[in-house]
Amino acid sequence: MKLKTGAPVNKDLIAANPGPHPVINSGKEPLGYLNRWNTENDPIGITTRGAGVGSVTWQDGKYFRGNLNYSVSIKDETNLHVRFFYHLLHHMQRQIQALCTFDGIPALNAGNLKELQIPIPPHAQQVRIAASLDKFDTLTQSINEGLPREIELRQKQYAHYRELLLSFPRNSGIK
Repeated sequence: MKLKTGAPVNKDLIAANPGPHPVINSGKEPLGYLNRWNTENDPIGITTRGAGVGSVTWQDGKYFRGNLNYSVSIKDETNLHVRFFYHLLHHMQRQIQALCTFDGIPALNAGNLKELQIPIPPHAQQVRIAASLDKFDTLTQSINEGLPREIELRQKQYAHYRELLLSFPRNSGIK
């Protein structure tokens, strides 16, 4: 595993140079979008500072990696499947966060991260595991996206039937 820090970035730089490339820095969501990029096809990142310290992220394609995010690159992809490694690191987030210091601004030291013990099964097994976990991610995402709409429809249905069931003719009151 090879760790590399991104380039300095701030909101003024983003505002002055808007563009299509996401800026990945200290959070799970993009900080904004720039007209330039400094990372391509190096999708795994770990937040190095701030409230989200130790968070593992995945970003496809071209993007701008900020200086509060480590790029986690794989030296030899014939031995370590990238998507498997992402899932494994994501699973190990608690262990990664245990390596962080919380004196002042929370921080993750690259040297501490390199000491993390990482189990590596055979490559074929890594590919199968990653494919299975990706399927679950896709299912979970589609459920989460559809859930608010389903809740809204159920609330309307409840209101309709409540009105129907609790509406009585005016002269049928209790005497």
